[in-house]
Amino acid sequence: MGKNKFFIRNLFKIVLDQLKKYSIADGLMLLILITLPLREHWNSKALLITLIYVLWVLYKDFKIQFPQIGWFYILFFVFASLSYFWSTEKTETLKTLVRLFPLLFFTLAHKQIFSSISLPKILRITAFVYLFYGILWLFLAYFRFLESASIDTFFYHDLVSPVRTNAIYIALIFGMLYLFLFNQILSNTTEYKPIDYFLAFFLLAYQVLLSSKMILILLIVLSAILFVYFLKKNHKYHGKLVFGIILVVSIPILSGLSTFTKERYKDIAQFEAIKQVFSNEYFGEDYYFNGLTMRLFQLRCFYEIEKDSNFNSFLGTGLKSSQSLLNEKYRQYGLYGNLNAEGDERGYFKYNFHNQYTQIVIELGIFGLIIIMLLLYFYLLSPLKSKNILAFSVGLFFIILALSESYLLRHKGIVSFVLFPFLANQLDNFKKINTNKI
Repeated sequence: MGKNKFFIRNLFKIVLDQLKKYSIADGLMLLILITLPLREHWNSKALLITLIYVLWVLYKDFKIQFPQIGWFYILFFVFASLSYFWSTEKTETLKTLVRLFPLLFFTLAHKQIFSSISLPKILRITAFVYLFYGILWLFLAYFRFLESASIDTFFYHDLVSPVRTNAIYIALIFGMLYLFLFNQILSNTTEYKPIDYFLAFFLLAYQVLLSSKMILILLIVLSAILFVYFLKKNHKYHGKLVFGIILVVSIPILSGLSTFTKERYKDIAQFEAIKQVFSNEYFGEDYYFNGLTMRLFQLRCFYEIEKDSNFNSFLGTGLKSSQSLLNEKYRQYGLYGNLNAEGDERGYFKYNFHNQYTQIVIELGIFGLIIIMLLLYFYLLSPLKSKNILAFSVGLFFIILALSESYLLRHKGIVSFVLFPFLANQLDNFKKINTNKI
């Protein structure tokens, strides 16, 4: 009995000593990251706990300090707030402004939140948690497969249905973490190479199951960019060359083995359907749109709304106030959609523009164009000037993804949009300060 007590006491002491190496900021950052793939309320609670901590720290020592990119988030929030005064749907604008709170929060509390001294370790722990999520979702999908006998349970939205979220945003979050780990591997800032190799491969391979075509292609391209950059920087990369080739080649092969993924790629390669998007004057309720043709049709709607003489293209509709105009276009072309008794949108009526650029321009007008120019600067040009290849990769990811998703209308998209660029900047600072391997 005495030996058991001694063992437990020693084990507790070891755990406590390990925990002392991490700050409160480390713990909160980990909490934010591991709750991000879950249902929104979990991440919102994590942000609330972090807010309480930040207010307590600011009460003791009021210091606000953030990198230059923070001004972009502040201006974004200011422009979006100004649009309330001419918004055609003020209630929706107000609700969306509340959802944009992370833009201000992460910026103004940057010094307190991103003061992590163990960021690479936090990212690795997060990857392990995501590994657990991925395996758990596969197990749950297997049980659903036994009931339905449908292979679709292992792919796309069905796979992540237990967390009631869109597979594209899980792919986004997993993809972001993959880029961070891949960067750590290539930049030689890790002594846990086998572990990081495994985690990076898992995060990328899982994209095949999540089946987001755009994100999978983006990650393969960005992997190549990162690899070429570090190969030119350091020629001693024989082992990593093998890993890089295996990684980049294996993912398309895995995609080819997946019948579900192959069908999704084949589905968009229909040139006649693309032609019809711009030529048909009426589609009807039974017309089939795939992911590509739907987005192209929405671009057509955007163009027609913008050129309408009754539309104020200078100021726009106001934040989150464009859906009614888009619904009018859906109705004009005969697409299925209506409002139920509670006023909730059904059918195509709940589909936004699926393009962050058109969404911003049509809702914020001239301010939207300014935001896009600032986005290009802070997400691409600024990282290139500072030679921060990770921040550049993260920025390029969001800039290209904006062509197919209005991710600033969703909680996961908003948090990711501000969190990961800040983390990329912080990790670069970490490497400059800490010359020792982790």
